[in-house]
Amino acid sequence: MMDKNALEQAAFIDRIATLIHQHGWQFPAQLALESGRPLTVVGGQLMWVMQPFLSLFITTETVRQTAQLLEDSAAVDALLARLQMDDM
Repeated sequence: MMDKNALEQAAFIDRIATLIHQHGWQFPAQLALESGRPLTVVGGQLMWVMQPFLSLFITTETVRQTAQLLEDSAAVDALLARLQMDDM
Protein backbone atom coordinates (compact mmCIF):
# COMPACT_ATOMS: atom_id res chain seq x y z
CA MET A 1 0.00 0.00 0.00
CA MET A 2 1.28 3.47 -0.90
CA ASP A 3 1.76 6.05 1.84
CA LYS A 4 0.39 9.59 1.64
CA ASN A 5 3.63 11.07 0.23
CA ALA A 6 3.87 8.41 -2.49
CA LEU A 7 0.24 9.01 -3.50
CA GLU A 8 0.83 12.77 -3.54
CA GLN A 9 3.94 12.33 -5.68
CA ALA A 10 2.12 10.01 -8.12
CA ALA A 11 -0.69 12.56 -8.49
CA PHE A 12 1.88 15.33 -9.05
CA ILE A 13 3.65 13.26 -11.72
CA ASP A 14 0.32 12.70 -13.48
CA ARG A 15 -0.49 16.41 -13.30
CA ILE A 16 2.93 17.44 -14.67
CA ALA A 17 2.82 14.81 -17.43
CA THR A 18 -0.67 15.93 -18.45
CA LEU A 19 0.45 19.55 -18.57
CA ILE A 20 3.51 18.67 -20.65
CA HIS A 21 1.37 16.60 -23.00
CA GLN A 22 -1.25 19.36 -23.40
CA HIS A 23 1.44 21.79 -24.50
CA GLY A 24 3.17 19.30 -26.79
CA TRP A 25 6.39 19.43 -24.80
CA GLN A 26 6.94 15.65 -24.49
CA PHE A 27 10.10 15.51 -26.56
CA PRO A 28 11.84 18.55 -24.99
CA ALA A 29 10.87 17.36 -21.49
CA GLN A 30 12.12 13.83 -22.14
CA LEU A 31 15.33 15.17 -23.67
CA ALA A 32 15.95 17.50 -20.72
CA LEU A 33 15.26 14.80 -18.14
CA GLU A 34 17.34 12.14 -19.90
CA SER A 35 20.32 14.36 -20.68
CA GLY A 36 20.21 16.10 -17.31
CA ARG A 37 19.63 12.92 -15.29
CA PRO A 38 22.99 13.19 -13.45
CA LEU A 39 22.09 16.75 -12.43
CA THR A 40 18.48 16.25 -11.33
CA VAL A 41 19.46 16.24 -7.64
CA VAL A 42 21.29 19.54 -8.17
CA GLY A 43 18.17 20.85 -9.92
CA GLY A 44 16.09 19.86 -6.93
CA GLN A 45 18.47 21.66 -4.59
CA LEU A 46 18.37 24.71 -6.84
CA MET A 47 14.56 24.69 -6.58
CA TRP A 48 14.84 24.88 -2.77
CA VAL A 49 17.31 27.79 -2.98
CA MET A 50 15.18 29.64 -5.55
CA GLN A 51 11.90 28.96 -3.69
CA PRO A 52 11.37 32.57 -2.50
CA PHE A 53 11.75 33.88 -6.05
CA LEU A 54 9.85 31.05 -7.74
CA SER A 55 6.96 31.48 -5.31
CA LEU A 56 6.22 34.79 -7.02
CA PHE A 57 5.17 32.81 -10.11
CA ILE A 58 4.11 29.37 -8.87
CA THR A 59 2.80 28.07 -5.58
CA THR A 60 5.18 27.12 -2.80
CA GLU A 61 3.59 23.66 -2.86
CA THR A 62 4.46 23.22 -6.55
CA VAL A 63 8.05 24.29 -5.90
CA ARG A 64 8.28 21.78 -3.04
CA GLN A 65 6.80 18.94 -5.08
CA THR A 66 9.05 19.69 -8.05
CA ALA A 67 12.17 19.81 -5.86
CA GLN A 68 11.24 16.50 -4.24
CA LEU A 69 10.56 14.92 -7.63
CA LEU A 70 13.94 16.00 -8.99
CA GLU A 71 15.75 14.71 -5.91
CA ASP A 72 14.19 11.24 -6.27
CA SER A 73 15.58 9.25 -9.21
CA ALA A 74 12.63 6.81 -9.04
CA ALA A 75 10.23 9.74 -9.40
CA VAL A 76 12.18 11.06 -12.41
CA ASP A 77 11.96 7.56 -13.93
CA ALA A 78 8.22 7.49 -13.25
CA LEU A 79 7.76 10.86 -14.96
CA LEU A 80 9.77 9.70 -17.98
CA ALA A 81 7.70 6.51 -18.17
CA ARG A 82 4.49 8.54 -17.96
CA LEU A 83 5.67 10.88 -20.73
CA GLN A 84 6.53 7.91 -22.95
CA MET A 85 3.05 6.47 -22.36
CA ASP A 86 1.53 9.73 -23.62
CA ASP A 87 3.58 9.44 -26.83
CA MET A 88 1.70 6.33 -27.87
